[in-house]
Amino acid sequence: MNYEDFDKLKTMYTGLIELVCYAKETDSEDEKMDCFFKMFQIVRACLDFSPYTHFYTQVLIDIIIKTYNTKVFRSDLLFKSQIGVFIENSKYYPSDIFRELEEDEYTTQILLMKWVQEIDKISDKKHNEYIKFFETMRDLLIENLIEKKTDLKERLELISKYSNNSLVRNLSVPEKLFLYETKRVFDIRYVNTKPAHALFLDTKFKTKYICDTELSFEERRLDVEKIIEIIKEKHIVAEEVYELQNTEEQIRFELFKVIQNNFTINKCENCGRLFIPTSTSNNPNQKGRNDQKYCNNLYLNTGKTCKQIGALNKQKEKVKNSLILKEYNREYKRMHGLHYNHLKEFKEKQFKEWSKKARQLRDTYMDEQLEKFKIELKKLSITYWKK
Repeated sequence: MNYEDFDKLKTMYTGLIELVCYAKETDSEDEKMDCFFKMFQIVRACLDFSPYTHFYTQVLIDIIIKTYNTKVFRSDLLFKSQIGVFIENSKYYPSDIFRELEEDEYTTQILLMKWVQEIDKISDKKHNEYIKFFETMRDLLIENLIEKKTDLKERLELISKYSNNSLVRNLSVPEKLFLYETKRVFDIRYVNTKPAHALFLDTKFKTKYICDTELSFEERRLDVEKIIEIIKEKHIVAEEVYELQNTEEQIRFELFKVIQNNFTINKCENCGRLFIPTSTSNNPNQKGRNDQKYCNNLYLNTGKTCKQIGALNKQKEKVKNSLILKEYNREYKRMHGLHYNHLKEFKEKQFKEWSKKARQLRDTYMDEQLEKFKIELKKLSITYWKK
């Protein structure tokens, strides 16, 4: 993800600020609710941009709503959310009033209640002050997100460095965790216990199970067999999810899963991005080959993946630098043209036989033997095309 990409996020956050501000300042209940649902559309767009925005978008919305409701610049919410930033403007320093205040749990119901909370009318001057503050918070959040993404990339590159090492791959998960702790993939933490020091990962992942479908009262009263039919028909499942509190937890969780699943991480030789090799089989559980050089991401605006473009570029580079390959390609094109221009005399079977033997001949000679290769290739072509 390039820095230019974050301009898209900045645009979305700017729209989010304008939307929430309008919702807090309008007297119309209908307009408030309309803005409330539009807010979730922007949140979804932010998540599509990057799943890491979840924490930042939540904090930005929280800051805007609670600043209106309390009439105080709520920059303290940055630190309560464990987003470490440096605020230059002393006007926006966290207020001591809210330092020890425990914040409400972030749920849709509580958010809606804060959303519709009545506020006093504010002047244009106060509105502009709020906007300036929110834009400052927006920039700090995006800056922190960029730092986190950069930090994650550096840590993944460290894993990439060792993940192709057979000795590392053969370690157990606990052994790997210790190795990567030692190599600073995680923040190293020691607890002074007796009789020895204990190293631990400071993780607080909460496992939950969610389902986006609920059976009606009548359906719940059906026999088990009927309920199973409904489950199969509607593809209803309870999915396992993890509840994470901040971006650092998300980074640790992702790194932990990479290590736990023994993933290999390669760097694409075309675009330079890190990627996990994918399997070419129909089995989704089968890991990809470790020697994959190109990722499956679309490259720029070409409409093709790095795997497609990279292999083609490699072949072009190889041909460009090889005298044998240049001569082979020239003769291949000539024979190919003869075949399609004289289908009665030069059959498909003949051309395929020539092509097979020409490739064998090509692989037999080195560039230093170019003249000899030309002679032998010409002889082969005359054998198959005698006109």
